[in-house]
Formats: sequence, C-alpha cells, structure tokens
Amino acid sequence: MMRALLLALIVALTAAPAAAQDYEQLMAAANAMRWQSVNPWKVNLAVGIGVAGTYQYSRDDQVVLLPLVDAEWRERFFFSTQRGVGYNWIRNDTTVGGPRVTFDWGRDRSDDDALGNTEDIEPAAELGFFWLRYAGAWRFNADIKYALGSHGGIHGALGLARGNKLADNASLFVGLETHYASKKYNFAYFEAGDHGFNDITPYLSLVRDLRNGGYVAVDGRFSIIIGPADTSNLTTSYGHSASILVGRRF
Repeated sequence: MMRALLLALIVALTAAPAAAQDYEQLMAAANAMRWQSVNPWKVNLAVGIGVAGTYQYSRDDQVVLLPLVDAEWRERFFFSTQRGVGYNWIRNDTTVGGPRVTFDWGRDRSDDDALGNTEDIEPAAELGFFWLRYAGAWRFNADIKYALGSHGGIHGALGLARGNKLADNASLFVGLETHYASKKYNFAYFEAGDHGFNDITPYLSLVRDLRNGGYVAVDGRFSIIIGPADTSNLTTSYGHSASILVGRRF
C-alpha cells in the first residue's frame, strides 16, 4: 500500500500545476462518502479527468488530469490533493471540522486569450478552516481560506447536499453551493472592486462502489454567476464543470 501511495503522490505533484482553479470541486465526489477503516491509516487513491474553465468563471474550457491521494491517520491528521493538509479538531458522529492548509496555484495571463491585459497571480499557500455537519441524509459544509501571500484575499464556500441510495452499491448526492470572496480576491481574479457571493452552483455527484474497496465517482456542476464576479469583463454568465474518477479505498 505504501508503494502505491508513494507512486500516486508523485503523479499528483507532477500534475498539480495543470489543475483548474476549481480543482477541489472537481475532486469532491471521491470524498463524498463517509467510510471506516480498521487500520490507523485511511487511504483513498484515485485518478480521473475533468472538464472545467481555463480559469475561474472563464468562457473557455480545458481538460485536466485529476490524481487523488488522500491519507488520514487515526481520523485526525490528513494529507490530500483534494482537501489539503489539516487536522480534524472537531470529530464526532455528526460533525467534522478543523484547520487546514491548501494551495492556490494562481493564474498566468497566458492561460487564456481573455487574460491578455491582466496581471499574473502568483501561487500562494492558504490557511483556512473547514466544517462538515451530517444530519441524517443531509450534509452541510462551510470553509474559509486566507491567502498567505500573493493577493492576500479571503474566499470560502457554503453548501448543503442530500444523499440518496439508488442501490446497495450506488449513491446520488444532490447539492447546492455558493462561494464568497473578499474585495482583494475579487480584484485580483476578476478586476471587481467589491466583496460578496460570486455564484450559485447546483450539482450532482454519483458514487458507485465496486469490489475490494473500488469505486467510480462522477460529478457535474452548473454555476450561475452573480455578485461582483458578474460585473467583470473576464467572466461568463454561467459556468460548468464535470469529472469522473476511478479509485480505491484502503
């Protein structure tokens, strides 16, 4: 298992710079299911492809590689190419939450012709806090992130979803999420001069369990752009993304 984890980590770090701005959302379906392991380590490995904007809320699309390496020790400390590096400070049957460090890959003006007159955004680590609440079939999520360098902006998300069993080995998640950003973040990414919520995003995630811990996860999202981002000449009125991953949980 450690060899597989090391190989997957190398692939993930090699592919990471090609990730889209909404990389975390593209990978979300792989971690939609709560699951237990008899071992101190819980490991989730997957690989897939996604289609998303060339930058956040862009008009053009790109295809990206999605390598997932997600390891958690004693349900406390975790390292993940989807969730970042963090600590489950709150951990019980209904709630998980705590600090984490993620990474914003920034943006180059060469990523898209529409960015020709904009400034490059330097990559930066982000310090944040996440919260997940489970109430029966319902799941509520919130997070906030602060860029430790680069633009120094703040952004986060609020969402809810309902999980439905389609069969013994298949589950469908129907959710709605919105994303907030500070004035600094919005100015850096969209040349917009105010803070606020930038989208309303309904989504569907389908997870099909296979033998021996294997699974297939499919995710599709459609964003209605609102608020400061909607006033920008860099954004479209509607965004979308889709992904499919094949993985295994250990």
